[in-house]
Amino acid sequence: MHNKYNQLFLKGIFGLFLSIAIMGTGTNPLWAGEKEDMEAMQKALNQEILDKPFYPGDKAAVDAYLDQAIKKGVKPIETPPPGWAPGWTCNNLTYSIGAYRNCLHYYRYHGRYYPY
Repeated sequence: MHNKYNQLFLKGIFGLFLSIAIMGTGTNPLWAGEKEDMEAMQKALNQEILDKPFYPGDKAAVDAYLDQAIKKGVKPIETPPPGWAPGWTCNNLTYSIGAYRNCLHYYRYHGRYYPY
């Protein structure tokens, strides 16, 4: 009787280790050569995004918004957006339509770009 329980216990432990080993090998999504393929696909996607021109939305709507803001005397946000660098213009703010619009508002209000 004691021997029977030992066998069941050992079978249970063996099954547990076997299932852990199988699950451990199945969780790695990158197989041989797949890492290089993923890097190549990421580079291609990055280049595709960079090749597209910046589209700030409907320029007429942005101009109308800015004209209304200037007429009402609304002051623009005085702090430059994160990452603002010397020599930049509003066209460098391709990552955010809001930052682009705020930059144009600042430029029209003050007649210059953000200070450094």
